[in-house]
Amino acid sequence: METLFRITLLIAGIINFLPSLLVFFPDKISKSYGIAIPNANYELLLRHRAALFGIVGGLMIYSAIFKKNYDVATTIGLISMVSFILLFFIIGKEISLELKRVMIADVMATVILCVGYFLFKFK
Repeated sequence: METLFRITLLIAGIINFLPSLLVFFPDKISKSYGIAIPNANYELLLRHRAALFGIVGGLMIYSAIFKKNYDVATTIGLISMVSFILLFFIIGKEISLELKRVMIADVMATVILCVGYFLFKFK
């Protein structure tokens, strides 16, 4: 079961890590999220957000590969994904289709990670 969990942690980690590439490709942010970036302040915030995804996803990938810090990596990954899912619904305003896709990816990654984690912990 540990191998299955590590695979689910790796998948969720990759899903979390991919947005970090936007740090290096700021011109792709608007297309990825379906939003306009009106000025440098927004670009800074969105690129910083991307860097944080690199940390979260990187930790999850590291944990899956090196068999370390499973609980910490899982908890941080879940906090990141579940908080986005909750905010998506709490805001309750018109959200772009691209951000809806991000939310759906977070739901899928959350389910995948939770299933793997619970199978590993409660085998």
